[in-house]
This record gives sequence, structure tokens and C-alpha cells, in this order.
Amino acid sequence: MFETDRKIYCSQVRCGNSLGNSGIIDLLQDTSDQHLMNHPVLAPFFRETGSVMFLTNRQVDIIRRPVYGEHVHTKTWTYELNRMYGFRNTVIIGEKGDLCVKSIAGGAFMDLSTGRPIRVSADLIAQVKTYEKLDMEYLPRKIAIPDDVPAITCQMPVRRCDIDMNMHVNNARYLDITDELLEECADAKRIRLEYKVPLKRGDVVFADRHDKENGCIVCLRDDNGRVYCTAEYTF
Repeated sequence: MFETDRKIYCSQVRCGNSLGNSGIIDLLQDTSDQHLMNHPVLAPFFRETGSVMFLTNRQVDIIRRPVYGEHVHTKTWTYELNRMYGFRNTVIIGEKGDLCVKSIAGGAFMDLSTGRPIRVSADLIAQVKTYEKLDMEYLPRKIAIPDDVPAITCQMPVRRCDIDMNMHVNNARYLDITDELLEECADAKRIRLEYKVPLKRGDVVFADRHDKENGCIVCLRDDNGRVYCTAEYTF
């Protein structure tokens, strides 16, 4: 388990003075990354093998958005781990002790040099402590893309500032892209993301928005239909 404390500043808030969608993901991501990079078992393994854990899916349930100037406490822990995949809960707690955000994230062990998944030893997994699952609704990791004609389809740019240290679009930046397709993005109460193919600088990406009751699905794809990422918003 790993915990951090921080204050919400102007770089994390959006219109309305509250934490934006990608700002929420930034908090979750930073806490999870610090957990992995300081883990007594996994951190040495990553350094010695040149491997990482790549995110495959995320679910974020937003109860209340922290606001500018608020002190927040973020906590993360692993609840399931096997030789190929790991799953964690991360929460954001407001300065009055209220639970603001609950989340689930799944990741796969990857070899950085090849970009391919790897299977780690059972001995390594046995050394990693896991904790009890958070009490929340656990939806499927895969997001079904509707068969209907999208309400909106447009080509989206991949900016240099979207690219992270692994040379592809950072997982929080996908929401900066998909948020552009809906006016009510800041009203989302739940966001689910399925990451399929890493999106890189120079890739051609089209965004399809499929409307549904109480929300929408935005699919990012190339011109041949290969899906990079799918985001589901529930309002």
C-alpha cells in the first residue's frame, strides 16, 4: 500500500474550479507509479529486467471532484496479481475525509525493449503482498463499441506534449483527446478506459462518438479501424 498527500493547484483544475478528468487520472497515475517505483519487490525487478507494467484498463467512479486549494490524500494498493497481470484500487480522499474518487486499474508486465508482454516467475508473485478489494462496482475490463453510426467522427491530432517517457501517448492524455468530443465531459460520474494499441506521435487517429442513454462512448482508431483506446463516459 502506498499513500500520498498533496494540494490541488491551478494546473489541475478546469472550468468550474474543480479537478478535470485528466487531472484525476494524473493523481491516480502518479500515486500508482510511485508505489511501483518504491515497491520492495517489484521496483528492483523492473530495474534489473528492463520491464514495466503497462496499463490495459481503468475504471474511475467520481463521487465528488476536489476543488482548487483543497488538500487531498491518495491511497493505492494491489488486490490481485498473477504472472502476467496486476490489478489495483486507488482512491482520492478529500480534506474533510470524504471519499471523492474510487478507481480500478489493470496492467500487464511488459518488456520495454520489445514492447511485448512477459510472464514473470511465480516466486516473484508470491513475494508481493496483496490487499482486500475496494467495495465498489467492478465492470468488465473490455468496452463494447456500438455498431451504430457515430454521432460525431473527426480526425484528432497527437501533440508532442501528449507523449510520455515511454514514447507513446500518456494514459491521462487520452482523456484530453476524447473530452474534446463532448460538452458535458466535466459532468462525468464514471469513466472507463480500455487501452489496446499505444498511440504514438505521427499516428493518424480518428475519434468516433457513440451516444447512449446517460452517456457516450468515444473510440480512437486509425483509418483502417484498428482501435487505440476506447473511453466510456457515464453522466
